[in-house]
Amino acid sequence: MGRRRVEYNRWVELGGTVGHPGDSLKISAKECVRAEWVSHLPGERQQLFRDVVVSLEATYTMMSVALDEAMRLRTSGRLVQARGQAGVCGELGERLARKVGIVARGMKEHGAHMSELPAVLPLTPDNFRHSEARLAAGLQWVLHKLMPNARLRFFHKLRVLETSVDGLARQFKATSREIADNQSVEPTDAWQELDHLHYDLNTCLREAIVTIKCFLRGMSEEQFAVFQQQLRGIPTTPAEEQAAKLVGTKSAQNLGAQLITPFPPRF
Repeated sequence: MGRRRVEYNRWVELGGTVGHPGDSLKISAKECVRAEWVSHLPGERQQLFRDVVVSLEATYTMMSVALDEAMRLRTSGRLVQARGQAGVCGELGERLARKVGIVARGMKEHGAHMSELPAVLPLTPDNFRHSEARLAAGLQWVLHKLMPNARLRFFHKLRVLETSVDGLARQFKATSREIADNQSVEPTDAWQELDHLHYDLNTCLREAIVTIKCFLRGMSEEQFAVFQQQLRGIPTTPAEEQAAKLVGTKSAQNLGAQLITPFPPRF
């Protein structure tokens, strides 16, 4: 195992593409993804990766903090204030989905012109809490196993991630609006759903971040230059810029490779 890891690391250093190291070297997709995750990207690619992560994390952090505050107000019995705070969460969830969508669409666009694509792992249903998201992850897991090559698996995972994030964000916004307008038939269930949707948005975010890091290594210099301009065009509000300063670049270093969302449900 040690010799195989040395061979793999050397192959990556020489410019090999994850998932296609040659007939003589048999490496699982899981090993490929882990190796890419812990490795350092060269030059500007590492900086772009960190910039993208900080931008995404800034929006996610704002959403999470807003939800935490809403939960705290509700627990303390300040229901009117809690409902108002819940309304803020939905807009932030929608904004996070737009950013993740830009990243996913960019990978699909450029990936279509790449001869080799990174290995990806299937979504894990147990990493999701909302019933619809868990069902979508389960279906993606099954189809992933049936697909004959890494290229199909890569594009399928991106499509499912993009669709899932968009659906989760829309439901997150709708549920937060119901709470804010005091229109929930079962308020306790609505708050629980909001928390589960937040959990699943976080899971999708982690999956997207790991995928883009693996993706950046295999791009040509010409493709990278175009992709770099696209991702630097992700819209950022002044509030997100302030949040980004608090998040810092440590986020890019501390994300867990196991993709387990760090915040358990509050119910």
